[in-house]
Amino acid sequence: MKNRFVNRLTLTASIAVGLGFGFGLMVSVLLKVSLPLAVAALAASSIATMVLLAFALPSFYEPIQRLTTALQRGEEPSSLLLQELGALGEAIALAWKSWKETVMELREERALLQAILRRMDEAIIVTQDNGTVILANPAAQKLFQLPTDYVRKRLTELDLPFGLMELAQNAIRRKLPQMGEIHIVHPEEKFLDAYATPLLINGQVEGILLVARDLTKLKRLEQIRKDFVANVSHELRTPIATLRSLAEALLMGGKDDPEVRDNFLQAIVEESERMSRLIDNLLELARIESGRMEWHLQEVSVTDIVKEVIERFKTIASQKGLVVTFDVRDDLSVRTDPEALAQILSNLVDNAVKYTMQGEVTVRAEQVETVDGKWVVINVSDTGVGIPPEHLPRIFERFYRVDKARSRQLGGFGLGLSIAKHLVESLGGKITVQSQVGKGSTFSIWLPANKP
Repeated sequence: MKNRFVNRLTLTASIAVGLGFGFGLMVSVLLKVSLPLAVAALAASSIATMVLLAFALPSFYEPIQRLTTALQRGEEPSSLLLQELGALGEAIALAWKSWKETVMELREERALLQAILRRMDEAIIVTQDNGTVILANPAAQKLFQLPTDYVRKRLTELDLPFGLMELAQNAIRRKLPQMGEIHIVHPEEKFLDAYATPLLINGQVEGILLVARDLTKLKRLEQIRKDFVANVSHELRTPIATLRSLAEALLMGGKDDPEVRDNFLQAIVEESERMSRLIDNLLELARIESGRMEWHLQEVSVTDIVKEVIERFKTIASQKGLVVTFDVRDDLSVRTDPEALAQILSNLVDNAVKYTMQGEVTVRAEQVETVDGKWVVINVSDTGVGIPPEHLPRIFERFYRVDKARSRQLGGFGLGLSIAKHLVESLGGKITVQSQVGKGSTFSIWLPANKP
């Protein structure tokens, strides 16, 4: 309190002496008085000004001090305090209102920008001109696996693809947007459509905007489409060429030999049936993928379906010396489409019998409970050739065959597993596979239990 008084007194005296000296000097010059009278006038003016300020300054100093304290704390000055300051208070009130509106607008824009960046599928990174990262949206953090403390780190400190870094450097050097496709091999293959543009202010580069879009799924779908067209063309070309050659052989005289004619006609029938099966499989797969399948959901006895499927393949299995068994509780049931379930099991058992040279094929079913709920799991196991690990990720693709020569020899098209997968997923389930080369494979059908 004492310090405040001393400070106020010193300030008052200084202002008073200055104002009084100036006023007295002006009067003495205007009136052209003598030096003693001028000095007396200066002293009297200073004393009078000091007295006036001693009464006026405290009433003005206190509101200023309270205003300063409020602003330092970030608090809005009270209306009473602003009224005490008069015109100055009115100006401060207008400035405070304008400042609040500006801050609110900036907050709303920032929130909107953050919401947009969070929802974008494209990866976005913003850096300063020296490469220091100041912003990265969640898509960028996930795509490039950025560390949690990526902010204020340089691009060179982050494990970013070389192609992206090259685009950023070219954008800075040329001061022009750069774009290109980036192929990442490690740790997993990815294809990116990347874009780098310099952020210019008055012609000077102040930062870099990096945008990357993951094209991996599109690339894979494009490759699958190409493979599909090529495979369909190949599968149709072979039987068509065979039918043509057989027909030409008959026309060239083969029809005159009864034995040759019968053999050729039998071959024509077999190739026609093969083409028919291929077309039926393609049409069925198209119906499933289009979502136009009509499902007849009902409570189905798993035992009845398994018995029906196994009965179809008993003859073929016995001809190869295989044993087909099943282990299913009589009371196990699941709500699903019986025809779809029978087709799924038929495709799996058919493959198991085809690719098992000796041993057995077993179908087991049980109800299990996981963190995702209750499931009815049907396992189709065999002691066949097995599937190499590198082929497992693609085993459910259309026309994909591990051993193309053997599959074609056995009459397969590579569509059975793809159809089974689409049917299971359409019924709300999933299909998995475990396999070991030379020891066999186990395909598991997971169907949700007790779900409408």
